[in-house]
Amino acid sequence: MTISVALPVYNGANFLREALESLVGQGPALAEIVVADNCSSDATADIVREFAAKDSRVRLVRSEVLLGQAENVTRSVQLCRQEWVQLLCHDDLLRPGAIAALAGVIAGLEGKECALIGHQPAHLFADGQTHRNQAGQSVIETRAERMAAPVNAQPEYAYHPADSTLGPALRQGSLPYLPSLTTAAVRRSVFMQLGGFDPRWVHFDVFFWLRLVQANGYAMVNDDWTLTRVHGQQVAVASRKNQRSYRDFRDFYRHFAPEVRQRYGLGWFAYLKLRMKPLSQAAAPLVVAALTRRGREFFQQLFALRIWMWPPVLVIGLLNFTRESRRTRQLRQAVPVNLIFE
Repeated sequence: MTISVALPVYNGANFLREALESLVGQGPALAEIVVADNCSSDATADIVREFAAKDSRVRLVRSEVLLGQAENVTRSVQLCRQEWVQLLCHDDLLRPGAIAALAGVIAGLEGKECALIGHQPAHLFADGQTHRNQAGQSVIETRAERMAAPVNAQPEYAYHPADSTLGPALRQGSLPYLPSLTTAAVRRSVFMQLGGFDPRWVHFDVFFWLRLVQANGYAMVNDDWTLTRVHGQQVAVASRKNQRSYRDFRDFYRHFAPEVRQRYGLGWFAYLKLRMKPLSQAAAPLVVAALTRRGREFFQQLFALRIWMWPPVLVIGLLNFTRESRRTRQLRQAVPVNLIFE
């Protein structure tokens, strides 16, 4: 079993070299590293060519036209030649041995209708510290320590058959845990059959996985393989601050919620909680502003919302603020709060 890595990038010279360095040492289970360059105007292409000259698995494919983020990520998967594709962003790092471990998981799932394999998140902050959760406890290490720790070659994982988790979770008023973009490996044929990521959404990965697991099985690995960098230039950060995240979830759930209500027979309370989830996205920038003690930003974000939204958003924000304060208490003692919440 060999695996492709899809690495979409746009003007990624700031971190791309480190991402590629984390990939080229992955071993023989890694068949190719496909860098889908989205018309970058910086040194991105030069960096990739430098790596390609030393490692034939590195392949640069530049787009002739500027694409949206979702379109370029879809293109990066489409360009891959292997059936299983691990996704990675240019600002993230893949821990040594991750691809070999992924190949082992895929082999163990032979005969099962599995189209998605996710692993647990770990975050990398600008001061070089990393954070992950292990058995409900915060674990804080330096980047060097985490990258030096060997990936479990035979990780524990849970396989979920098609449409086995979404309904039960929704009936409890929640969603099943699904991977982020760069903690996911996807079966290429299924991904393309479903049409790839929808360019209408900034949170295209979240919405795509929700659709995928209704018709396909998926597996979640109980180990962190990717260090996801936290920094202010991330699309997710900008989307939170300009309330694009709220609008994305509002428009997606407008159609998704009635569909799943009928499909899974959701009660009124579960359906109400589902329809309220976009308001949690609207509250997110207020929570971040409160955690970082940026009062002016808090009121700017509040006043950017419609007045009718203020009461529910403030209530949800207070609940989320309390939850995040507890969850990050230990982390905030080790890492400056402004680096945790960009």
